[in-house]
Amino acid sequence: MSTPTEINTTRKFEIREEYRSGPDGLMRVWMSSPVQGLPVLLIHGYGALIEHWRPVMRAIAGEQTLYALDLYYFGYSARPAGRPSRERWAAQAAALIRNTIGRPAVVVGHSMGGVVSAQLARAYPDLVHALVLVNSSGAQLQARPLSTFDRFMLDAIGSPLIGEALAGVFGNRWGVRQGLLSAYHRKECVTPELVELFSGPLRRYGAGSYLKVSREFANLVLDLTPGEIKQPTLLIWGAEDRSIPPAHAEIIRQRMIPHAEIKIIPDSGHCPFDETPAAFLDILLPWLRKVGEQTVVA
Repeated sequence: MSTPTEINTTRKFEIREEYRSGPDGLMRVWMSSPVQGLPVLLIHGYGALIEHWRPVMRAIAGEQTLYALDLYYFGYSARPAGRPSRERWAAQAAALIRNTIGRPAVVVGHSMGGVVSAQLARAYPDLVHALVLVNSSGAQLQARPLSTFDRFMLDAIGSPLIGEALAGVFGNRWGVRQGLLSAYHRKECVTPELVELFSGPLRRYGAGSYLKVSREFANLVLDLTPGEIKQPTLLIWGAEDRSIPPAHAEIIRQRMIPHAEIKIIPDSGHCPFDETPAAFLDILLPWLRKVGEQTVVA
């Protein structure tokens, strides 16, 4: 049996970067050509950017048409005025699907990007063909109430002085590395190259936009009711995620998306597409093929 990284390596394709106009300014987008199979849109998590998906991009683009974007306030997309919100990001992704992709997409969202993807599927159901949530945040309040420490940290981030001070401490290479180490089960994956990749936008724009998003954490929740999400849905989770454990996948299925499938990846943490890309692709690619076949039959 061939490994995912060997699938369709003889098929020629390219992945290019472009900047597209969005509802709140320019957004950085990567897209593959030629157009083939299903359009698959990758949406990163908090503090991340398009390149976080690189370990799985070529395998996906070998079979489907790949798109990925930097959410506003992150990566190298615009930093608009006003408050970040799941609604604002969903509108950004909807504009990309409407104006660039041109047909409903399979939307794959990681961590905070899972909240954005679910909001997109709820608010713009005609633009989302299927939904994949990868170690999605947003169900924490259903899993357990906020601890005293959590409330203290949210209050500290919200403080005009303390929040800026915290951003100054953590908005650098050292802070990036600590954040990645806390998210990754496989610590060897937190390489100097990965730290530099995540640090790039901070060096260019500073940590102010990240702080703005941090101050909205209390509103970045999954509050779906059963039946709101009708699209085929897959939940992929790293078994060793300590920040958002696999139990959250069960909460999402039981309380929000009853028809969702759940796949757990052993020996992987919060970022399974980077920590264990082969195992991640072994789950995602066959599921995309199945969704594509169902589309053809329909």
